Amino acid sequence: MAEKKKPKQEDTNKQSDDPCWDGYEKVGMKIKNQKKVPNCVPVKKKP
Repeated sequence: MAEKKKPKQEDTNKQSDDPCWDGYEKVGMKIKNQKKVPNCVPVKKKP
């Protein structure tokens, strides 16, 4: 039987302090499916 490979912890937790994608910033928390999750919004560019 073939074993499933697990991703390395280093790869999955590169930016553990920032849960949002590139170009997004965390602005508080919101409730989704009865769980608190980070509220990530697009970063506004200054003209």
